[in-house]
Amino acid sequence: MNAYRLIEHTADAGIEVTAPDAQTLFIEAGRALCDLLAMAEGPCDGLAYEITLDGADWTDLMINWLRELLYLFNGQELLARKITITQLHPTQIEARLLCDRVDRRRHVPGHEIKAVTYHQARVTAGAESWLAQVIFDL
Repeated sequence: MNAYRLIEHTADAGIEVTAPDAQTLFIEAGRALCDLLAMAEGPCDGLAYEITLDGADWTDLMINWLRELLYLFNGQELLARKITITQLHPTQIEARLLCDRVDRRRHVPGHEIKAVTYHQARVTAGAESWLAQVIFDL
């Protein structure tokens, strides 16, 4: 069972992610974006990439996190396959990724995502779970 679901939105795509804690929320949101970008087959190449990002609050941090993963895919041709959060605070995330070099023979193209938007973006913590919603510009 996926921890995220796709949201229908006019001319865009979105995700809604639920998780028991903030760390899992960020991992699942990253996985959701990467699944939208391309479906990977076979073993991971294991290219290591480290990320440290800041944000004004949880929502801003989530947007910056997903923007970095999108940049890796579009700008560096890397697809994150395994995400490990090493530190997470309301205004900072540190993560280690194991990535594939994008190869059209091994990666089935998905959505062509142009941007991660602030439109309707939110990250909230409830008594028993966390929720994130993010819309992508296609």
